[in-house]
Amino acid sequence: MKIIRRVGSAISQSVDFLVEKNRQAAHLNRLKAVIICEKKALQNAYAALGQQYMAVLEGRKTQESETAALTEEINAAKLRLKKARARYEYTLRYGVPKKGIRVEEVIDIDEVDENGAKKDPDEQDITIAYADPDAVCDDEAIDEAIEETIEETSAKKNNQE
Repeated sequence: MKIIRRVGSAISQSVDFLVEKNRQAAHLNRLKAVIICEKKALQNAYAALGQQYMAVLEGRKTQESETAALTEEINAAKLRLKKARARYEYTLRYGVPKKGIRVEEVIDIDEVDENGAKKDPDEQDITIAYADPDAVCDDEAIDEAIEETIEETSAKKNNQE
């Protein structure tokens, strides 16, 4: 009887695990769709703002209310995009958030990159320069190296003839 309970328990745990993984995958897919949609909305708003800018450059009149509306739309889309990326990062780390959890308090939305992954605060672009200390030498050593190279080249030419 204990064996049947253990087998049943193991099967039940496996099913629960699969259900949770599927739920998490569905949540991530919805968040990806939101991120894509917000990116498109942001691109459209920037394009409309660019058209207004071109109109101003061409000397046509534009209404400030349209510009203000586009600016608000851009700022709102940026905020929604950051929140969606923060939720995506949270879901990757901890699973689907429970009701009442404020994801923005757990994951700082300013520390999430464009792919939804957490930025490394210490990550910086650096340039590494390498110098071989044995290669640093004075003028005489350089002259000797050049002479050796010339001698080797002439010796190879003589051997080929």
